[in-house]
Amino acid sequence: MDTTTRDAVRAFYRLHQTIAAVIADPFHPDALETLQNAANEANAAMKAAGLLGRPQHELLALVRREFPDYNPTGGLNPEKGNNR
Repeated sequence: MDTTTRDAVRAFYRLHQTIAAVIADPFHPDALETLQNAANEANAAMKAAGLLGRPQHELLALVRREFPDYNPTGGLNPEKGNNR
């Protein structure tokens, strides 16, 4: 994975982590600004890497290469009734 792609994958991952944090504490005073910053960073990095508009399974495969424990569902497992 080249540096530009790795940077984009890491920015996407940080966006996912930021979304999870905002969902957990939506009334945090800096929640919206933090989310906007993470989204802007991820968008710019993914654009630079040519990843915008790529199929979701390709993007998730790249993220899992960099972060093997990445779970895009945020820990939800409807089969086990875990909907926290």
